[in-house]
Amino acid sequence: MITSEMKNCHILLVDDEQSELDAYSLLLNSMGIKNVVTLADSRMVATTLAKMQSPVLFLDLNMPHMTGQDVLRELKITHPQVPVIIITANSEIETAVECLRLGAHDYLVKPIDLKMFSSALRNALEISLLRNEVMSLKGISFAAHAPRHRAFERIVTRSPGMLSIFQYIESIAASGMPVLILGETGSGKELIAKAIHEVSDLTGNYVVVDVSGLDDTLFSDTLFGHAKGAYTGAEGVRAGLLEKAAGGTIFLDEIGDLSEMSQVKLLRLLQENIYYPLGSDQPKQCHARIITAANKDLTMLAGRDGEFRMDLYYRLSTHLIRLPPLRERREDIPALVAFLATEAAAAMHKETPSVSDQAMNLLLHHPFWGNIRELKTYIVDAVARCENGRIEEDLISGRLVAQVSAGHEPASGASSLTSLFGRFPSLEELVEYATSEALASSDNNQSQAARLLGISRQALHKRLRKRG
Repeated sequence: MITSEMKNCHILLVDDEQSELDAYSLLLNSMGIKNVVTLADSRMVATTLAKMQSPVLFLDLNMPHMTGQDVLRELKITHPQVPVIIITANSEIETAVECLRLGAHDYLVKPIDLKMFSSALRNALEISLLRNEVMSLKGISFAAHAPRHRAFERIVTRSPGMLSIFQYIESIAASGMPVLILGETGSGKELIAKAIHEVSDLTGNYVVVDVSGLDDTLFSDTLFGHAKGAYTGAEGVRAGLLEKAAGGTIFLDEIGDLSEMSQVKLLRLLQENIYYPLGSDQPKQCHARIITAANKDLTMLAGRDGEFRMDLYYRLSTHLIRLPPLRERREDIPALVAFLATEAAAAMHKETPSVSDQAMNLLLHHPFWGNIRELKTYIVDAVARCENGRIEEDLISGRLVAQVSAGHEPASGASSLTSLFGRFPSLEELVEYATSEALASSDNNQSQAARLLGISRQALHKRLRKRG
């Protein structure tokens, strides 16, 4: 029996035949289920499920772009909590076993018996509700983590860590106090800063300043502006970016590179909420929210030779956000690849290509020291070179070899090798280490490990036999 609670759940039907979608929609509506969404493009499954509450997925197998098996592989990483019911004319036992191995909840062969359909639906709905209840009890409910503000729509993620950050942003948005965002290069700090501005519902402008290349005078002139005659060439009054951001947000990127004198001026601005344009003794009030970002650990900079003022750090970090790198949120990689491929294809006026399992597997095991920015580089390049509507392994592998073979974040000089081995290693030890790391990065797949090392599979096999 379909309970009233089950009737409020969401159903996603995926099939490239519109007549099939219409038939199953009518059947579900007749059973009292109204939240039914149909989808003809299998590439949109992950992004569609992200907007649904306690969903159950009915999935066809034979579809263009992405097959049902391809979708199952992606969902195993991005939406493991969603029950999937396969509906197909394929009655081969091997196919059914493969789908169940990939995580399908049930497998129905056409023509569908109504009792079997109802039973499979009821069981899937019970599991979906039960999983959601268990996750809620653990404090990690998927529905509860869903961001409420549209500002987060441009940030592609299913990572629990990122969703927690969204919740944190919603809770601090109205405070108006400074926010410090820490994260590696390419991890999305500016996207988060823009989201904070939008969630805060500020009416003023959102102004971005990269302070890494600014000396003290240019920093002051850029932020505070200047009076007429403040210096040679200052022929008139110029408003600083703080004034242009009044009623809004000013985002100071790469704050860890700020000079000592500029740090003092920024500290005074935060303490007193006033500033002086260059060449003027008339103070101006700051009416902008200040958000800063750094790709360095500012507490380390403050402790090491005092490169960064600790009192300034405490002022800037009233609210603190630490963005996880992409390698710590690998569940986002398939959805990011789909989004970036769609974006790149649209810019190039091409049809969005699908991604082979082999190519996706390479990306899932890459360390991505350049984070999302690095991933975007690979996908844009692959879309540009793709000619058959599918991104195969060879379009990705050549770009990854240089960085994956080392297996660790690039570091300079012999000191990094010494710290890794306890002494300066021999060439044979380096080769042995690289071989082990390549195998670990590819889950012991010798073909992939050989590509990472830039050698043939036969050469790798020979080396493995030699070391026993």
